[in-house]
Amino acid sequence: MTDAVETGGGVVLRRYLQYALDCLLLFIGSLLVAALGVGVGIAVVKLGGTPRLFFDIPLYTYIAAVFLGSVWIEVWYPHRHGGATPAMRWLGLRITTLRGGKPPLRAYLLRSLLMTVDGIFLCLVGAALIALTPRHQRLGDLVARTLVVRAVR
Repeated sequence: MTDAVETGGGVVLRRYLQYALDCLLLFIGSLLVAALGVGVGIAVVKLGGTPRLFFDIPLYTYIAAVFLGSVWIEVWYPHRHGGATPAMRWLGLRITTLRGGKPPLRAYLLRSLLMTVDGIFLCLVGAALIALTPRHQRLGDLVARTLVVRAVR
């Protein structure tokens, strides 16, 4: 498989769609875990726990699911699956180094950490950088020295 860096709007739109799909996947998974937390909360209250636990357990399981799910989608999955998140695989995209190689784990970690900056103002910072930089890189890509490219089969 070879990769192609797109210079037109196609990669930009694919990246926006990819991010939305990955967020939707994370949201659905987190809700399922929170529903499990509701079940556990009900069981704990029935076994004599305080009613406060009914609210705390689902909240904390949801927060843990969002955090762990984000690490899984942004770091672990692409590191183990050729540089692509689940949505990137569906849309034919992947993460590569500036030289075209496989990014190290620390690059995925940097990209993920800097999503906090890219995500400011409902992801406007990252979206603007992707649209305006020559290689369609968000801040996480610029710092980690990575690119998102179309995977050409």
